[in-house]
Amino acid sequence: MPEINWLELWHSLVTRSSHPKAQKAERLIKRYTTHAQKRTERQDPLLDFILREIDITDTVVEIGSGTGRWTIPLAKTVKSVTAIEPTSGMADMLRENIRNAGLTNIDILSQTWQDASPQIYDNVICAHGMYGTPDLAMFVRKMERFSRKSCYMAMRMPPADGILGELSLEIYGCRHDSPDAVIAYNALYTMGIYSNVLVENDIVNWVNTTLEDAFHRAKKHLHLEASGAYDELIYSTLNRRLSFSDGVYSWPDGMRSALLWWYPRRK
Repeated sequence: MPEINWLELWHSLVTRSSHPKAQKAERLIKRYTTHAQKRTERQDPLLDFILREIDITDTVVEIGSGTGRWTIPLAKTVKSVTAIEPTSGMADMLRENIRNAGLTNIDILSQTWQDASPQIYDNVICAHGMYGTPDLAMFVRKMERFSRKSCYMAMRMPPADGILGELSLEIYGCRHDSPDAVIAYNALYTMGIYSNVLVENDIVNWVNTTLEDAFHRAKKHLHLEASGAYDELIYSTLNRRLSFSDGVYSWPDGMRSALLWWYPRRK
């Protein structure tokens, strides 16, 4: 059995799911605007863990800050935060949220992590901001170069029995339909990084009101929106795997994240 090259797998999945920059930015802003309230109300044990680990005198650089869901709590805890957010619309929303919070210890860099040249910080943090980066090794090594103490990466953790995993294995020969924490952990291991792992206990399962909506959801995640080649397989799998109750179809798939963190080795 050939050994999996986890860095190559990450690269191929990012490439498969890539969108034009303008389209990607528009999708991100729409998603953040639509789901902002849900994210605010939902507990975040991964962020809570980091807030307990870092010191009040620490400095933090956060990669892919978005609208500030992690940025603002971090800034309330540490000495200063540098927020790296390349999407102008997201950066504007972040500035507004910072003003509303009355914080003055946050700087914003409107750059990608690849292009940024920040100073050295105590902690380098990235929550779901690495999915568009094909070169995970470069991304991670740069995190290490700019960290005095710790590196943290939060990313989605797919369920072992997920429908998308089953379909992806059947269609692409790989259970992973997109970059995730399982791939990242193994990729870091091959790089000589032995990361700690914290996984959320609870999962917010997806639901759809109709089978047709679930079908389109699966097609979108599997990047098959323009193809009808696997429609019969997708429909039959959804019919078999989805559970129907109280007027909705429930998935075993859903929102759960894992936190990978480690202490960079110094030469």
